[in-house]
Amino acid sequence: MLVFSYGIPKSGSTLAFELAKGVARLGGHRQPKLPAALLPGGHKVNFAQELTAEALRGLVSAAGSRILVVKTHACPGPDWVAEYRALAAQGLVSAHVNWRDPRDICLSLLDAGRLARSRGERAFSEFETLEDAAAGVRRYLGEHAIWAGLPATLKLDYATCAFRTDAAIAAIKADFGIACPSWLVRVWVQRFAFTYRNKAVPARHEAELMPEQAEQLRQAFAGWLPGQETV
Repeated sequence: MLVFSYGIPKSGSTLAFELAKGVARLGGHRQPKLPAALLPGGHKVNFAQELTAEALRGLVSAAGSRILVVKTHACPGPDWVAEYRALAAQGLVSAHVNWRDPRDICLSLLDAGRLARSRGERAFSEFETLEDAAAGVRRYLGEHAIWAGLPATLKLDYATCAFRTDAAIAAIKADFGIACPSWLVRVWVQRFAFTYRNKAVPARHEAELMPEQAEQLRQAFAGWLPGQETV
């Protein structure tokens, strides 16, 4: 079975991806690097940059009977969604959809933007102000809603993956139908896997936003904040 691990950039999506890979590996499902023809882009991990129905069928074929986890930030179009739904009905594909408070994503994007500009890198360099980050996250939330509306999805969240890791691992094991030592998954991911760890602070917006900034983001993300979620 092919499993997509999706999350908004800087939402802790790499952590969720590595946890799923760890569970799959320890459950006896190898995670080989796929050929570039299936996942072009030159990434060091299995990362889907573009989603097409044809590529989806190719990835499902490559996965075969193995649970194979593929990371993505891409937004699926109607043809891909239709193909996914058909394959999900056959038990051939599923998805993990990671969530994080959009206010914390904004702050993480600003960190990534400062680092990118200091290094002369292009990725994330456009996020210079809180307004830039909020506009980007608003766009990402529309893409997140598409993923969250798909069938055969496991909903994860950053706070659980980062700070209640055993609970996240247990949810992934149940989703995969795999029995493996949770502590081994946790040790591997926390000590050896590369997860783009930044500050790793829960609800960082509570301490880092000025009152007027907090109100700005509360209005920007109305319907998406805790207790107001639309998906």
